Amino acid sequence: MQSSQTDTLIFSLALNGYQWRYRRYLNSQRHYARRMGYDYVVVTRPWLNRLGAECCWLKLFLLKAALQAGYQQVMFVDADACIQPACPALDKLDDADKFLFLARGYSGAFNSGVMLMRNCPQAIEWLDTLIAAMTEPVAESRGIGWGENGHVIHYAQDCEGVGELERRWNNTCEPHLDDYIRHFNYGPLKCSILDKCFHTLIFKCSRLLLGHSLSRPDEQADKLAVVQLRIPAALSQIQTLYPGYFSSL
Repeated sequence: MQSSQTDTLIFSLALNGYQWRYRRYLNSQRHYARRMGYDYVVVTRPWLNRLGAECCWLKLFLLKAALQAGYQQVMFVDADACIQPACPALDKLDDADKFLFLARGYSGAFNSGVMLMRNCPQAIEWLDTLIAAMTEPVAESRGIGWGENGHVIHYAQDCEGVGELERRWNNTCEPHLDDYIRHFNYGPLKCSILDKCFHTLIFKCSRLLLGHSLSRPDEQADKLAVVQLRIPAALSQIQTLYPGYFSSL
């Protein structure tokens, strides 16, 4: 763990241009962590990664590594999520029976753009189960097959250790909600033409980098297998660039 020795880490992933496009939102996360006395890190290097948009799978490995590094609670926040000044401390979410907290997105399913995890053996076991199954397609990934969100939905929906957050902890669809975290993912709140063009470019580049069409469901298992092969190299780079936070990779 870093020398600050806090028990809480907030982190985000912002590679392949996300670190520049969403720097304002990343700053909001940094300011929140500083105000609450939490550790904060945003993974922005290496600047380019062959995983492309599929680098979102890295959040699962980094969550596990942060817990194993000694943090008692770890919150992952997507780069395109803005933490509002009124967001309360994470200790407000007090439920000893739960190790993972998620909110539902505009689709009604859990959204993995904000994940709060408490350190316990069950949390590590849940992450291990999900990681081991990443090359096994799940029905929930249809329509979002380029990322890990389908797998998170699949393994969270019947898990007793998962607690549901109210929407204002991860607001993806209500512009007038008095929210804590406003998430401009590819949903109703993403009204910017620039953002839509940026995401389209990232997804097309991912197809080229992976060598697979991400839109064909019959190729999903092969695509995930390719991602799995490239993850160790990416994790090794992250461990070198961010020692301490993810020391158990």
